[in-house]
Amino acid sequence: MECQKVISNSSPLINLSKVHQLDLIQQLYGQITVPQAVYDELFLKDMTKTGSHAINKLVDKNIISIREVSDRNLVKALHKDLDFGESEVIALALELKADLIIIDETDARKIAELYDLKKTGFIGLLIKAKEQGLITDIKPLLDSAVNKGFWINPKLYQKIIKSI
Repeated sequence: MECQKVISNSSPLINLSKVHQLDLIQQLYGQITVPQAVYDELFLKDMTKTGSHAINKLVDKNIISIREVSDRNLVKALHKDLDFGESEVIALALELKADLIIIDETDARKIAELYDLKKTGFIGLLIKAKEQGLITDIKPLLDSAVNKGFWINPKLYQKIIKSI
């Protein structure tokens, strides 16, 4: 387990929950932080869809901590191109000098690159977990996530399957 500052958006957590792999958060990082907007997204939506009950258990155990973003002007500026959760993830990562952000959305990843933020996503978490021996196979988890609404470019899917 690495000791680093990790900020997550909602979709990777939701997808981990859907494939019953939320425990990977603690195994890979010990603890992560989500900005308030991400927490709100997770708990204002249909809780059965987002896996909020399982995610809330990690909040209760302080594996996921919630933090307010101070730089509201940056959040507003980022919100022109991103949703509030993504905007707050990037803003909080910059404030805390995060080592890593966990985010899936393409536009948010491109903007994170502009700020030189190191990033991973749901698939990256699965790959890292496989590399560390925490899971035995990625394909069934990826297929399960796709069957439950996770979208992946078919070419990327094939590339990942071939590489593992």
